[in-house]
Amino acid sequence: MKHTSKKILEVFPDIEECLLGKVKGNKEVNPVKRTFLQLGTFFENPKQEHFDLAHLYPYLDDDWLELALELITLYFWEETYLIQKPSYSLIKDGSEYLNQTEFARYLTDQGVPYDRQKLNLYYERGKVPEANLLLGSGKKYWHLSSVQAFYEQEKNRASQRGLCELACYY
Repeated sequence: MKHTSKKILEVFPDIEECLLGKVKGNKEVNPVKRTFLQLGTFFENPKQEHFDLAHLYPYLDDDWLELALELITLYFWEETYLIQKPSYSLIKDGSEYLNQTEFARYLTDQGVPYDRQKLNLYYERGKVPEANLLLGSGKKYWHLSSVQAFYEQEKNRASQRGLCELACYY
């Protein structure tokens, strides 16, 4: 299942069977859910399923519209790779982009102690991945997947160092 479809199911878990094609779409589903169901079926099978952007206008507004547009962008960026070098991104609270402070907090919460200063020093030394987004003001943002990959790398490095120290002890 595509990552973007999973995000739809996080919001509407009750449409999973319809999305997976186990049950045909229910006409009694509210228009918002039906729109996201149609979007998800397109994400899963774009060669056979179609999604008309005109469905967004009458049924979605505010947060729903924002979510749909974010998912469409994410789909074409990550799932199809049709957007090779994205120049557009939406950064908002709760988005999948973390600033330097949030990056350090994520690592610390996962048991790899980092603070903002340490992260900045490691970044300057080239030990932290390049920021996925760099705003004109110089503010750096990393996509959550980049942060998670770095965490895995640091966790593995720490466990290898621990094994080496243990071997040297004996």
